[in-house]
Amino acid sequence: MKVFSYGDYIKSIHIVKRNIVNGLAEESEKYSFDTTKGDKIIENKPHDKLIKDILKDKNEIVNLVNKFLKPNEQILEKNIEKYTNSYITRRYKSKEADIVYKMKDIDIYFLIEHQSTVDYNMPYRILNYCIDIIQEWKREQKGKKIYRYPIVVPIVVYTGKTKWSVSKNYKDQQLKITTYEKYRIDLAYNLIDINLYSTNDLLQKGTMFSYALLMEKSKDKEDLIKYLKLIINKENDKEKLDKISNIIIYLFNGILEKAGQKKLLEIINKKVGESNMESLVERIVEEEKRQRKELEKKAEKRGEKIGKEKAKKEIINKIKLKISNLNEDDNIIEKINNIINSTLIEK
Repeated sequence: MKVFSYGDYIKSIHIVKRNIVNGLAEESEKYSFDTTKGDKIIENKPHDKLIKDILKDKNEIVNLVNKFLKPNEQILEKNIEKYTNSYITRRYKSKEADIVYKMKDIDIYFLIEHQSTVDYNMPYRILNYCIDIIQEWKREQKGKKIYRYPIVVPIVVYTGKTKWSVSKNYKDQQLKITTYEKYRIDLAYNLIDINLYSTNDLLQKGTMFSYALLMEKSKDKEDLIKYLKLIINKENDKEKLDKISNIIIYLFNGILEKAGQKKLLEIINKKVGESNMESLVERIVEEEKRQRKELEKKAEKRGEKIGKEKAKKEIINKIKLKISNLNEDDNIIEKINNIINSTLIEK
């Protein structure tokens, strides 16, 4: 496992200027080129959002480190926390999926950088990020005598289709002059390259992160459905199957056709039992309510008001449309309507 330690920090701090980090930060929007109109348009990438959401889950970060980096001593979920330092949050707020976690009782940090395109500046970016984290840790010591500095474990998750041909060590991108060899900065990052894992490898790891990587491998809708079926058939954990249901309904709603969605959800329902439909409805209701609250907050900032009754009707109609697209059984629809109406009653 590659780490960035005190020695690396001292060696590099006088070389790199910290204010360059912002200029190297990857833009959060991804663009594609519309050849029919000749205009640059923002490209919607649900797969990127999937990776981003999963990397917010502490348990998945633990699985990522243990199952992909394979440290000598496995880390436990209870011993890790998200690094919520306000400075670091501001520093990385424009980033799409970069996340920093730390061990609770020891100053070890995990920097996870998600990359869907090849970036030849990556070794330099990683160097800057590592220095940035240690600089901020130093500020937090508030005058304490410092004898040891933190360790940063830099991780690049690459989900692009082309070969990752970037050096994995900053040292390789510096001048190679024998006389000054000992002054080169030896900083390597850990690479999780989607292209180096087979379908079976990712299925056997059995984590939501490995499943997300498998979904990333899909070249088209048929591929995506094939991989989702493999995941669903392999997985027996209800919580994970619930998460996969949500992914199918929300994240891939604009990609998968109605028939494809319905077939996948039927397979899940058979595995977890009929009661899953009720929990599925409840999750959809909660998600719609959450999205409505976000809209209300945005409207409030613009000085607009959204009527509660009108908003409730809109939510009910959207939920009924989503569910009716997934199940046509009259008995189930009746249950669904009861759940919707009871859930949305104001308390």
